[in-house]
Amino acid sequence: MGRIAVPQIGELPRSADMVIVGGGVVGCATAFYATEAGLDTVVVERRDALGTLTTAASEECFRAQFDEPENVKMMLESIAVFEHFPEVVGIPDYPIGIHQQGYLFLSNGPEGPAQLAGQVRQQHQMGLQDVEFLDGEEVRRRFPFVGSSVSAATWRSRDGWLSSHELTYGFAKGSSALFALQTAATGIEVDAHGVRGVNTTRGQISTRCVVVAAGPFSGVVASWAGVRLPLSILRRQKVVLAGIPSVPRGAPMTIDLDTGAHWRPEGGGAILAWALPVEPGQPQEVVPTDWTFPATVLDGVARLVPFWRHVAETLTRDNVFLSAGQYTCTPDHKPIIGPCPDVPGLYLNLGYSGHGVMGSAGGAKLLANLLLHPHGNEDNPFRHERFGEGEGTPAGESMVI
Repeated sequence: MGRIAVPQIGELPRSADMVIVGGGVVGCATAFYATEAGLDTVVVERRDALGTLTTAASEECFRAQFDEPENVKMMLESIAVFEHFPEVVGIPDYPIGIHQQGYLFLSNGPEGPAQLAGQVRQQHQMGLQDVEFLDGEEVRRRFPFVGSSVSAATWRSRDGWLSSHELTYGFAKGSSALFALQTAATGIEVDAHGVRGVNTTRGQISTRCVVVAAGPFSGVVASWAGVRLPLSILRRQKVVLAGIPSVPRGAPMTIDLDTGAHWRPEGGGAILAWALPVEPGQPQEVVPTDWTFPATVLDGVARLVPFWRHVAETLTRDNVFLSAGQYTCTPDHKPIIGPCPDVPGLYLNLGYSGHGVMGSAGGAKLLANLLLHPHGNEDNPFRHERFGEGEGTPAGESMVI
């Protein structure tokens, strides 16, 4: 079982097969699959606990409804892990609070039916056979809270959400890695052969393999080895509404496909969010919030789900809890996973563009496989080199939900 602790004097190992910088869900998943592959692994995390930066700020959702086959494949692998998590990590009855209540994408545009029907056909061809196309009448029959203007929807029942805290700690506990808390990485040492060690506030760890999985700080960490990553850091806010009995408990994650405003049930209320346009910023430990956002997102979700207008009229400040985190986005909004070609021994598992929780298992499995079978990187759709091959697109606003 993984050891999660603040190392005392002399307890930090002087060497390891692998050092992972970052103790969020992606770093912990990477540690699990690395130790499954037999690697002596140390995770260094500067904060007091695992998964307390972007992982804690996430909406904790997962879906397989993507347009690209590589994303569909990775998310299906992750969801299969979530569905059988206790068996995967070897901890009987370990709960991750999984709710497979589905993802419902709604459209009210005249082009919606044709567009979504075509999208579903493509997803079926990718192997995602359980995605359904619903016309307006059918979506309202199944989900009576949907407004009369909705013309079409897509739906997959096995999508949903879980506890990102339990997921993160489950990966950690199921591994045999050391998770060194309050241990900040301060530099990556490189010699003529590539990576040779990681400097930390508790000493140096010699290693020939370093994985950067530091969320919005990944660009900073990679720069210590002389690597510049094509990342944009975007603030994202979410609102938790407590004590709202009118929210249907069995509702799915519901997204206005035309705007990106979305919500899902949570406890006795709901979580609401909207990826509104923002200027890229710098990575932050504490991300500021804007108290105009709750009113904005309530107006957004009410466009296609009318009961939110009544909720907005009766809401009090005591019901509203606002928080913010950061997305680490790549130019094509897909993660960078695999070796860094310019620095032997430096590996990247980052840039999930808002999909870190849902992609954590599939991405970590891919990275572990690339460690064991380096030639597989030639066919890796998430390789770092793709941005030098004309495959990237300019970073912009994407409804990454």
